[in-house]
Amino acid sequence: MVDAGHDAARDIIDVASGLELHSANEATTRLKIIDRIIFEVLGWQHSDVEVEEHIREDGVSEYADYVLRTAMTALVIEAKKIGNSFENIETSRSQEKVNVFTRSAAGPAILQARDYARKLGVPFATVTNGNQWIVFAASRTDQVTFESSTAIIFPSLEVALKENIDEFQQLLSRDAVIAGNLEHKLTGRLENQSARQRLNDHYKESFSKIKRQSIFHLIEDEISTAFSEDIVFSSPELLEKLYVNTPDRTRFDTRIEMHIQKRRSAFSEKGKSGTKAFDARSVAKKVASASERIKPIAVIVLGTVGSGKTTFLQHTRYVKNKEYFEQSKTSPYPHWLYVDYKAFIPSSDSAEFLYSALFSYIQKDPFLSDLDKCIKHAYSEEIAAMSRGPLKLLDDEAEKKKKISEFLIDEFSKRNNFVDKVLSYSSSQKPIFLIIDNVDQFEEEEVHKRIYGDATAIAFKNNLNLFISLRDATYVSNRNLPLFDAFDFDPIYVDPPIIEAVLSRRFFVAKQLMENKRCSFTAENGAEFKIENKAIICELIQQSVLGTEVGRLIEVMATADIRLALRMTRQFLRSGYTSTGKALETYHKTGKYTFPIHEALRAIMLGSSNVYSDEFSDVGNPLDAKIDKTECQLLRLYIMTAMVNLSSNPRFRSYAGADIQQNLRNIGYGDDIVQRVLSDLCRFRYLLTTSHSAPDFDSDFLPSRFAGYVVRELLANFAFLENLMTDTFIPDKSVWTEIYDLTAAIYDERHPNKRLTIRKKRVSIFFAYMLEFFATLTDESQRRGLPPEWCTNPFDAISSRFNENLARASRSALRIDPNVALEGLNQRDAEGTIKMFDPGKKFAFVTLDEGADAYVSPRVTARTSKDTLKPGQRVICKIIDGKKGYEVIALEPTY
Repeated sequence: MVDAGHDAARDIIDVASGLELHSANEATTRLKIIDRIIFEVLGWQHSDVEVEEHIREDGVSEYADYVLRTAMTALVIEAKKIGNSFENIETSRSQEKVNVFTRSAAGPAILQARDYARKLGVPFATVTNGNQWIVFAASRTDQVTFESSTAIIFPSLEVALKENIDEFQQLLSRDAVIAGNLEHKLTGRLENQSARQRLNDHYKESFSKIKRQSIFHLIEDEISTAFSEDIVFSSPELLEKLYVNTPDRTRFDTRIEMHIQKRRSAFSEKGKSGTKAFDARSVAKKVASASERIKPIAVIVLGTVGSGKTTFLQHTRYVKNKEYFEQSKTSPYPHWLYVDYKAFIPSSDSAEFLYSALFSYIQKDPFLSDLDKCIKHAYSEEIAAMSRGPLKLLDDEAEKKKKISEFLIDEFSKRNNFVDKVLSYSSSQKPIFLIIDNVDQFEEEEVHKRIYGDATAIAFKNNLNLFISLRDATYVSNRNLPLFDAFDFDPIYVDPPIIEAVLSRRFFVAKQLMENKRCSFTAENGAEFKIENKAIICELIQQSVLGTEVGRLIEVMATADIRLALRMTRQFLRSGYTSTGKALETYHKTGKYTFPIHEALRAIMLGSSNVYSDEFSDVGNPLDAKIDKTECQLLRLYIMTAMVNLSSNPRFRSYAGADIQQNLRNIGYGDDIVQRVLSDLCRFRYLLTTSHSAPDFDSDFLPSRFAGYVVRELLANFAFLENLMTDTFIPDKSVWTEIYDLTAAIYDERHPNKRLTIRKKRVSIFFAYMLEFFATLTDESQRRGLPPEWCTNPFDAISSRFNENLARASRSALRIDPNVALEGLNQRDAEGTIKMFDPGKKFAFVTLDEGADAYVSPRVTARTSKDTLKPGQRVICKIIDGKKGYEVIALEPTY
């Protein structure tokens, strides 16, 4: 606490001594003592404090003296007049069980404060007469009784504001309370979500009983090959077909009305004025001209996670400079020594790992391993010295060669010396490029330093050109290493390519691998399908992904991470939602087939799991911060929503971490919790730091496009919410019980459409609860005057779209089973006009006169000459429940 708090404390002690002599009443005690302690010593804001808050229960009205509230927690203070002494309290600061005091003179005040706190839903309480302060937990969530809880006592103002003022402030000041000190001191834990109120605590298997005859096993080898990261090493021909050099330049997404900002280059940071960036397209030329340079080149290849740095390096070598690296049978040639650190063990010797990789390359290379072409020249000085010296006495040439051979064998066995000799000689003849890749898969900076240090030392010693591939974040955290300045690195930035273009190339390769291959499978109805050319399966899949909602979903969720996009696509295809017999039959008849978007979303979210958990998913849960404290649960979504709102302004560039910190402090969240949430948001790709550094309050932040889609679209998506619900804590016991019971009913129900009805009800309850739950944050934001971007409720903004999506899910189910009987609902007739009718698709789309649109079952009685229905015809529809948006189950044409 600042010195002003200590100065105020000394003055309050003097004022209190005078009041005690005059037996001041409660109002005077509050005005001159308690008010000043709350605001001047403990640093609470006036917007935090409610006085005389009304409590009404069972027809009885009561008033709590003070309620101190933040979004994080709350505290009731019950005040008594300063002359009202709490007897039997020790004279020094102490901790006792609450039941010790409930039997003392302070007992009635303690029980009164406890009851007020419980009725208001406030976890902590304090009773004070201005002089003595007793602080305790009013309610517990950890099975500890009130009487067994600990109370902290400051027996006088001398103790509270002088002898133990630091402890007093560390317990009750605003900063201390929002940091969680009350929880830690009084309950031993910040968390208050001890019950198992997440659905995935109880259900480990999917409720879906649908059995599909997946044909993924027929194409698994080709898909796994085409969508593998390692395919870039397979052949130059494939690499050339796969390589995409068109970066994603999306700057505004009209669908979510969000401006997409690009992060700053890691090389534009202060302190790097000596480095010069150049276009990545000039790299091939730079490589080819290396032999003309006196000094070896040193290049850092930078890019975000999964941006394609390895692919770029392989393309540079095997496509752009293919001819340059061609081997010659008669003369030296350039070498590309690629060292992949995926297999490196961090606890091992990095120099030995590198030497081992280089030694292995030398052994396999026809020039470097050849005695006459390379090795004897590498050791020419040593051989000449031996011939002039120890071997000069030998007249037998065979014996001389034997001794030289023994020397070289000994050098070969030493390995490191041998590698240095061979590379040093060879680099004097033709350029050698040492490529260091995948170092930053290890998080420990010390490991990075060792590897980079050993690589640069070996490159410098042997006159090698050096390429180091790094993530932006790894470079930012290591850029001050002396080696980066000493080696004068040039930067190359690899922009992530357009994901759809990458997927298109991968599908092209997969199709080529399947071309003219036969296969067969058994469909769901038992029919045997024989396919003469498996490439048709790839055509079906490609058409259902590229340029569709599924493709957009992968693009948005991958957040420019090509590696992740490939994995998501493999997961989705492997999940069995891809190509059933029905899909192939539809594609064969119509030439079109589209994957159900909800199944694609579910497959991406679940990965290899049976039920959703963000611990094992590539999609983080924005509805649960996983802090196990109810008041903090929606902080991920709260920050995401504000950032997305800010990015709707065309002038938005980034938002300072310090501003996020201050806004969250204003509504009552401690720095440790906010820092943890920011780290999680960056880990799940919802937020990005502009500088590529680890997130902290000194960082500037950007929302990702993924965050925009969550806030403005996916929160209204039935499948997205249903999966998030599985891993979201539901604090309200009554809501939890209702959702749990409905979940049990879903698992018990066998009929798909009846199950859907229950699922819709469950998701609706969950959505309504989340809307109300989030409102506590927007209320706090508005009450404390935060900027408008921090005061919107995403559930409120998207509720109409959510209702539309529920209706769409019903219509989708009707198309699957149009003859389902919906029981227990009233029916009536309504008139409308057919907008579309396709007997092959087994449904019609009707605009009702009352304004509602509905999908209609094909169970019709047609009275036209062609015995069919046509767009524009008037119809009578049988409506369920007479409400707009309910399904139509029958119709007839009228005259």
